[in-house]
Amino acid sequence: MEAAILKAVEEERRNMEKIHAEEREIWQAERTKDNEKIPKAIEDAVQEQRKNSQRVVKAAIMEEQKRSEKAVEEAVKKTREELMEYIKEQKRLDQVVRQRSLSSLELFLSCAQKQLNSLLNEEPVSEVQKRETEPLTSTDKE
Repeated sequence: MEAAILKAVEEERRNMEKIHAEEREIWQAERTKDNEKIPKAIEDAVQEQRKNSQRVVKAAIMEEQKRSEKAVEEAVKKTREELMEYIKEQKRLDQVVRQRSLSSLELFLSCAQKQLNSLLNEEPVSEVQKRETEPLTSTDKE
C-alpha cells in the first residue's frame, strides 16, 4: 500500500509538474505577447503626444500670426496717418513759400513797372525815388 501511495503521490507530482509546465508556457506566451504590445503602446502614446504637441504648436503659431497681422495693420495705419500729417505740413509749407515767392515777384514787378514808367516819362530815377520816399518820410515825422 505504501508503494501504491508513493506511486500515486509520484503520479500526482508528475501531473502537477506537467500542469505547472503548461501554465508556465501559457504565462510565458502571454508575457511574450505583452512584451510585444509594450513597444506598440509606447509608440502609440508617443505618436499621440506628438499630435497633441503639433496641435498646440499650430495653435500658438496661428495666434502669433494673428498678433503679427494686427501689429502690421496698426503700424500701417499709424504710418499712413503720419504720412498724411507730413503731406499736410508740406502743403502748408509749400503754400507759405509760394506766397513769399508771389510777394517777392509782386514787389519785383512793382519796382520794374515804376522804373519803366520813369523811363517812359523820361524823368530821372532820383526824382521818382524822392516822390516815393516823401510819403514815407512824412509819415515818419508824424
